[in-house]
Amino acid sequence: MATREIVLIAMFSSIWIASEISLGPVIGRFSVGPFSLHGAVNRVVGWLLMLVLAELTGRFGRASLMAFISALGTRLIRVSLLEGTIVGAGYALGGLAFDLLFFLSPSRRLKGRTRKTYVLAVSLISAVAASAPYLLWKLWVLGVYGFIAMASIYASSTLKGIVLSVFGTSLGLSIAPTLRDVWLGTSRGLSS
Repeated sequence: MATREIVLIAMFSSIWIASEISLGPVIGRFSVGPFSLHGAVNRVVGWLLMLVLAELTGRFGRASLMAFISALGTRLIRVSLLEGTIVGAGYALGGLAFDLLFFLSPSRRLKGRTRKTYVLAVSLISAVAASAPYLLWKLWVLGVYGFIAMASIYASSTLKGIVLSVFGTSLGLSIAPTLRDVWLGTSRGLSS
């Protein structure tokens, strides 16, 4: 891994962690209609940064590593360490799913709207993967009947997480080309 990539991973992990620690509790108190914005910062900022990092480095594993580091930084400070660890495992799994689908696929060869649609599908699938550990934990704790009784709450929370993750990726798609041009210009200037 190049030093520049390590710096990007550290910088983006720091942005994700600082955003969640500083903005998460404030934004998480608000609601839009029936939906609480709890978790909005993690989803929007996390998926935006995963896309930008994947675009800038062009290599598998960087977004996964950033998601893992960020999960450690944002989840281990929770009141409930067990729940924080499970949710953090979800973010790490979401980062790995994003990385796998982004790089082990034709996305780099696709162009225009087709590529944008594919990347948004990657975001959707990785957002579902990020919710899986928490949902499985709730199923284990509550049992089948308890989980079914709470299914509407879990469904709306999962849907909210998916929408916010896709929104973050959409933001990333809009700023990544500019950041890539700056990054390539900067890295060329450093190498000469």
